[in-house]
Amino acid sequence: MTGLTVSVADILGRPGVYRELNLDAAVPGVHTALARLTPRPAHADLKAESVVEGILVTGRVEAGATLECARCLKEFGGDVSVDVCELFVAPGHEAAADEDSYRVAGQEIDLEPMVRDALALALPLNPVCEEMCRGMCARCGKDLSRGPCGCTEDELDPRWAELSALKDRLKEV
Repeated sequence: MTGLTVSVADILGRPGVYRELNLDAAVPGVHTALARLTPRPAHADLKAESVVEGILVTGRVEAGATLECARCLKEFGGDVSVDVCELFVAPGHEAAADEDSYRVAGQEIDLEPMVRDALALALPLNPVCEEMCRGMCARCGKDLSRGPCGCTEDELDPRWAELSALKDRLKEV
């Protein structure tokens, strides 16, 4: 076994036979705009089971993540955990596959693309440091969770003047 490449010679073509896999490997370059995996290795507890079409890999993949709050931009740590269930199609069973399918290469499977895809999709798109985070002031950038800023209200945009006047008239009624 090299990194996330695993030999399946002992189970390939023997439906029902399986092997447990416990792997640790770094998965660099996985990120979104506000989240990225930490440099520490990702951990995978997997089961590789031989099926008629190839090798079915199921289990759980976990990794540490560095997240940036979508409201206040504060950096904080977290974990990403995702269940996986993917078929690696064996040669001769291409009818069961599409162009995005993972493949058995000779007598090995490369788990890195599957792990990378699963962790990338598990990263949050809009992480929040805490549920009650109030964000930052759009004008001065102060963290509003730590208290109000000293900014004053801007003048009303002239395009909204008619609606403001209507609002004032409705208050009088």
